[in-house]
Amino acid sequence: MIKEDLILLESFERIFQVIQNEVVNLRDTKSIHAERVRQWEKEIRAYARILEDISLPARMILEHILELKYKSGQMAVEAENINQGFSQINDVQVEEFGIIKISTGNIQLSWRDEFYNYLLYPDKVELRTLDEKSLIKLFFSHNFGRQDVHKFSEIAESPKLLYLHPTLQKFIEKNSE
Repeated sequence: MIKEDLILLESFERIFQVIQNEVVNLRDTKSIHAERVRQWEKEIRAYARILEDISLPARMILEHILELKYKSGQMAVEAENINQGFSQINDVQVEEFGIIKISTGNIQLSWRDEFYNYLLYPDKVELRTLDEKSLIKLFFSHNFGRQDVHKFSEIAESPKLLYLHPTLQKFIEKNSE
């Protein structure tokens, strides 16, 4: 875990408790506003799972994708018979059992972190199944930054990381000096 993770998890827990109480209060209310409160409950739970339930490489990727989403960045996808050009990122979620879901353009991509390893490049990532029979490539409109890599400098020791591009490795080495 990263040092601020406990602070974030405690905050998510407090927010979750308030929202969960409101979901109970609104259980018989049929309104778009009540539905939005229920959606917030799911979103807070998904954000906590990003910190708790997935590997460090997957977390770094998701946090980069979330940054792209909030800064109007885009992502392209190549996987088996899917080839989608750069599109806006609509949603990022982590469900139970480390199932990661990303909605971009007109597709929803999902994978279970436990079954994948990661190859990281400055402007893309490759996700390979453990048996290396399946490959997903995610391309980003903005590269991983020095700050991203610095925050996740422990990624180099992750058993889920198969490859780290030399540029990203240099960011880690410069931060450890």
